[in-house]
Amino acid sequence: MPGTQPSKTVVSFGPFDADLQTQELRKGGVRLRLPGQSFQILKMLLERPGELVTREELQQALWPSETFVDFEKGINAAINRLRETLGDSAETPRYVETLPRRGYRFIVPVTGGATSPDPLAAEVPSAKRKASGKRYGLVIFAAFIVTAGALALWKTVLRVPVAPRVLRFTPLTNDGQAKSGPIVTDGSRIYFGEALPDQRTLVAQVSVKGGEAVPLLLPLKKPQVLDLSRAGTELLVLNEEGHEIFSLWVQPVAGGSPRRVGTILVNDARFGSDGTSIIYSEGHDVYSVNQDGLSPRKLLAASDVPFAFAFSPDGRVFRFTKFDYRIDSMTIMEAAADGTGLHKMIGGCCGNWTSDGRFYIFQQRPDRRIDLWAWPKARGFPWRKQNEKPIQLTAGPLDFQYPLPTKDGKGILAIGSSHRAEVIRYNSRSGQFVPYLSGISAEGLAFSRDGQWVTYTSYPDGTLWRSKVDGSERRQLTFLPLRVLLPRWSPDGKQIAFNALLPAGAGGTWRAYLISSEGGTPVQILPSEQSQIDVNWSPDGNSLVFGTHNVPDMPIYTIDLRSKRVSTLPGSNGLFSPRWSPDGRYIVALTTDAPSELMLFDFSTQKWTALGIEGGYQCWSHDGKYIYFQNWVNSEQSIGERVVRLRLSDRKIENIVDVKDVGRPTTGTLTDWFGLAPDDSPLFARDISTQEIYALEMDWP
Repeated sequence: MPGTQPSKTVVSFGPFDADLQTQELRKGGVRLRLPGQSFQILKMLLERPGELVTREELQQALWPSETFVDFEKGINAAINRLRETLGDSAETPRYVETLPRRGYRFIVPVTGGATSPDPLAAEVPSAKRKASGKRYGLVIFAAFIVTAGALALWKTVLRVPVAPRVLRFTPLTNDGQAKSGPIVTDGSRIYFGEALPDQRTLVAQVSVKGGEAVPLLLPLKKPQVLDLSRAGTELLVLNEEGHEIFSLWVQPVAGGSPRRVGTILVNDARFGSDGTSIIYSEGHDVYSVNQDGLSPRKLLAASDVPFAFAFSPDGRVFRFTKFDYRIDSMTIMEAAADGTGLHKMIGGCCGNWTSDGRFYIFQQRPDRRIDLWAWPKARGFPWRKQNEKPIQLTAGPLDFQYPLPTKDGKGILAIGSSHRAEVIRYNSRSGQFVPYLSGISAEGLAFSRDGQWVTYTSYPDGTLWRSKVDGSERRQLTFLPLRVLLPRWSPDGKQIAFNALLPAGAGGTWRAYLISSEGGTPVQILPSEQSQIDVNWSPDGNSLVFGTHNVPDMPIYTIDLRSKRVSTLPGSNGLFSPRWSPDGRYIVALTTDAPSELMLFDFSTQKWTALGIEGGYQCWSHDGKYIYFQNWVNSEQSIGERVVRLRLSDRKIENIVDVKDVGRPTTGTLTDWFGLAPDDSPLFARDISTQEIYALEMDWP
């Protein structure tokens, strides 16, 4: 029909563009070859992103009922060709996820596509006849006023509120760099932090419409943006002065030199609601201070470290997050603007109000995935109660963090993350890092005594796997919600001991388990409710040693697997993370003090010796002559973490590699991971996740 606009048929995902009408797939503008059946599968997945497309649906679409063909083989071949073209894999999917025996699901955001008519938009027919007479017109006008009033009353007070929902989300950046929150905006530009592979940090900006991320040139060593003034003219910036020592600065957006906020040192901070003050935390205490850094006033004391402050639109209250690292739990707290009336609100983190105050948007972490939630405010008359149940806005496939409602009230800005790790091995001869474990996204590797098998946890979900060292003969051993940490292979290769958190997420307790290397049901080693972590084998395989997690003055334990007798290692109170030497003569552990120091237990003397060096993630060399560990160095020549080894015979320390050269390490289950390959080459898990700034278009009730 002349003048009719053609429907949009090109959809985009990641670096790819697919024309659903012409069946063309392009990457960076270059057309890729994809057979017709494979494209048909891609088309069905793109039309229903995030939904299950069953094998039966694929069979009916690709092969009519009268077609005689091996459907299973045909579908598998078409899926495999699609994955090859996308650079995807079934084991660690980036685009197409397999749901065993059910079908497939597209797991990345899709933009574009056919435009559907708005179901709420209806064409209003024009009047066929005109009313005559002034009185009749007044009656119609009065009826209109009454109807509009009743409709408004029903909408605001009487009807059941409709939940807000995300209509679509659009990436605004595409540079692949790690992003850090919070993010702030003046309505036209978005400001956020970026972490570069060499561990430098910078403050960057991008248009609210998307485009190239442009760094701000700040004369600060390691800046991190915290807030933007109400006028949009000044940024509040954190700067790392030393290890966990941060100063506070105000940086004009238009350029120029930043000015320091007095001499205060902070954990986190935001501009106050009055536009003239700053609220900040130091330790567990929260203060208010003038923007020149003078006249600090203590508002309250929290039980844990407070951060992520946000004031309500009317400035009467503020909320913040407190983090209890002992149980890996985050809680949103609220207090009046003067610090009085502190109370718990809800489990979660890093929230902000919408500009009209109707919703509080925050993030939660169910089963280690980070989703956004909206907490509505009571509307209408006083008898309407606060809806205590938050509304989930996102449910994967991306993690969304640091939500910020837009100035125009139409959407939410957030950091969207797709997590993936790359295991790399350091080659001391070439001084290079090379890929390891066939590109599987993993961490926490441990090897059988013969060096032929490896067990590991998949990243980021933390399920336990085992395979040959070349990545073949893979088998999944545990399943969510069990989240595994630091598996260890038994000396005879028949069992794997591991630590796990159940239930996954905040408030869980670490327990020690055993499982057959062929699979089966994990068996808890001890029925005790006490935390059990860092489980390691004795060289003869008859005993296990383990510690506790963040429990001061607790000892290290051993358990005889034959008699089930549990013993305390003499003099081990206040120590954790035990590692048994290959010859069985020693155990190396860490002090619970910060920073941790290495301690050595000699079974022959039943005594501990301080090794006189700080460290963590200690590993014995396979011949037992060296202890490898991570060490923090702070000198004129270098600052940061490094891997070193200590020779047991003369206590000589040798530098192996600087951790900063690894790139971006994964945060892991508790912290970034380091281990040793069968030839004692250092292994690391490098973070190759993608993080971008996203705009979430919202349908608000």
